[in-house]
Amino acid sequence: METVLIWMTGALAGGYAFKLLSLPTSAGFIVAGYVLALLNFSQNTEYLTLPAEIGVGLLLFSIGLKVKPSYFYNKHVIFVFIVHSIVVTLFFYFLLHLDVGLEIKLGLCVALSVSSTIVASKALETRRELSTFHGRISVIILVFQDILALALLLYSQPNNLMVESAVLLLVPFSIPLIKGLLRTLHNNEELELLAAIIIAVVLGMTLFSSLGLSAEIGALVMGVLLSGYESADRLAKRIWSLREFLLLAFFLGLGMTVQLNYEILVNSLIILSLLIFKSIILFFLLLAFKLRAYTAFLISISLSTFSEFALIVVSHWNKAGLIKDEISAVIICTTCLSFILGSILNKYVHEIYARLEPFLIKLERSTYHPDEEPHTCGEAQVMILGMGRVGTAIFENLIKNNIKVVGFDADTELVISHLKDGKRVTFADAEDPGFWSQLRFGKLTTIVLALPEFHAQNWSTQRARKNGFQGKIIVPTRSQGDPEVLKMSGANEIYDAYEAAGIGVAEILLKE
Repeated sequence: METVLIWMTGALAGGYAFKLLSLPTSAGFIVAGYVLALLNFSQNTEYLTLPAEIGVGLLLFSIGLKVKPSYFYNKHVIFVFIVHSIVVTLFFYFLLHLDVGLEIKLGLCVALSVSSTIVASKALETRRELSTFHGRISVIILVFQDILALALLLYSQPNNLMVESAVLLLVPFSIPLIKGLLRTLHNNEELELLAAIIIAVVLGMTLFSSLGLSAEIGALVMGVLLSGYESADRLAKRIWSLREFLLLAFFLGLGMTVQLNYEILVNSLIILSLLIFKSIILFFLLLAFKLRAYTAFLISISLSTFSEFALIVVSHWNKAGLIKDEISAVIICTTCLSFILGSILNKYVHEIYARLEPFLIKLERSTYHPDEEPHTCGEAQVMILGMGRVGTAIFENLIKNNIKVVGFDADTELVISHLKDGKRVTFADAEDPGFWSQLRFGKLTTIVLALPEFHAQNWSTQRARKNGFQGKIIVPTRSQGDPEVLKMSGANEIYDAYEAAGIGVAEILLKE
């Protein structure tokens, strides 16, 4: 018990120190694990194994709940994934000098071509961008990369795949039954949450791993299969807190496995530098398929890590005597460093793009872009950014009062849904500098920022003012950020969600 308390205290100290530095807390947990190992507090690390596995499983399960199977019917993204994997693998193969056999070296290069599902999906979810255009493409590429990593694992463990694995083909047929069970528990959130966790751990992780496949892939697959459940988004949100706590064990344990000396650190930094080329290759491939520089840049940064699957592969080959301890230590150290670097880059990705935008947009193809954003608001008097529940309610009330309004949202599925209902809503990403710099405000008198995340609210306020908007900016759903910061950026009115609800009820009573 004392050891666990020391681990939690160390994690708290590391996470808080990184928070003070405005760096991701997950990176602080990895560093805390490394420091704890140096202080000889890394005994009995098997206590971390189970919560870490469940934490990763719940992360991928909750991500899967937000990913519709139809997202994968995109031949262009599949082609980008295939070309990127081949080019990066060959690039690493000819540049890396590893003292291993040709087959093992090729396998390591394939493993290094894969990006971290955990870091990327966690970063996208933290920024509330999983359902955006670039978020969905990132997740699709990650899933295909995970399948590639799974194939590599199966190849390295040829006896792992069993005939009984065909039983998994029956899993999709059980989904209606599982959804029916969840509906019966719908009125009791605790029981519904418990049932969802059991489904993720038992049907997803345990069943898949017992039949020779990856537990992580099993959790993701179960999430995708249940993404059509009407309360899928609510379930994903409820799993969030438990998942975050369990992921602490994953990052802490990862830090404890890091071995450092001068030679390992130098070799790790050399391999880490190759991430630049991995990201550049993906960026230009996405540009070749007509995506805008903004979208291509965000996807490339989301995937600018090495994968946790690389850790599994080198661990297995090290135990089998196929690679030396030194090479295993270098790959583990490199992967951990990539997690830290990737977390930092993802946190500041919009600020980085804003600085590079003048150069990057020159690289775009002169053609129609599937992620094209509008350049005008037409005759609209009010623009609403964020067409979720709050934004939609404001939109409908303004329409009833004969006010010309236009809505924007980064979730393409949500936009399509609103268009089917006859609403004037279109795709736009509020955190895209290009959206604001090219937007003609026309007759706009008011901008309503119904965005759920403080950074997006503050960023949009600053961009609107910087690009000449003189009207009123209203933030109807204040997040956890400081409202004074929003006011300094140029927001006129800021409401807490409960305060806004109270104002609405008061107006109804006054009318009566």
